[in-house]
Amino acid sequence: MSSKDASMAAIRRLSAAIDKVVSIICALLFGAMTVDVLLGVFFRYILNSPLNFTEELARYLMVWGASLAISLGISAGEHVGLTVILDSLKSIKAKKALSVTINLFVFAFIVFMLVYSTLAALEARTLMSQALGISMFLPKLAVPLAMLLAAIQTVLTTLIIVKSPDGKIIQSSGYIDI
Repeated sequence: MSSKDASMAAIRRLSAAIDKVVSIICALLFGAMTVDVLLGVFFRYILNSPLNFTEELARYLMVWGASLAISLGISAGEHVGLTVILDSLKSIKAKKALSVTINLFVFAFIVFMLVYSTLAALEARTLMSQALGISMFLPKLAVPLAMLLAAIQTVLTTLIIVKSPDGKIIQSSGYIDI
C-alpha cells in the first residue's frame, strides 16, 4: 500500500470513527427524546397530571441531536447544495476545484458559527432554564460542539475529495441535488 493510499485510509477511518461516536450519541439523544415525549403525553392525557419538564427536556434533546447530526451529513456529502454547475462540469479537476471552493465557504461559515455560538454559550452560563433548573450553558453548548465536529469533518471530506481519483466523497454525487 502506498503512502497516499495509507493516508487516505487513515483519513477515512478517522471520519468513520467520528461518525460512529456521533451516530451513537444521536441515537441515544433521539431515543431519550422519544421516551420523554411519550412520558409527557402519558402524564398529561392519561393521568391528567402533566409533568412540567418534559417539553423543555425534549426541546434540548432535539437541539443536541439535530446539531450533532450536522457532522454526519457533512461526512456523507449529504449537505444541501445547488449542483447544477457542479454536475455540468466535465473535467474532474474542475469538479474537484469547485467542490473544494464550496467546502471552503462551508468551513468559513462553520468557523463563524463556532465563534459566535461559543460566545453565546459562555454568556448563558448564569442563566437558568425554567423547568429543569439547569444552566443554559448546557443546552447552548450543543451548537459550538456541533460546529467543531462539522469543521473537522469538512476538513476530512475536503482531503478525501482532493485525494480521490473521481473527486467524490462516496459513490453518490456528494450533495443532495436540488
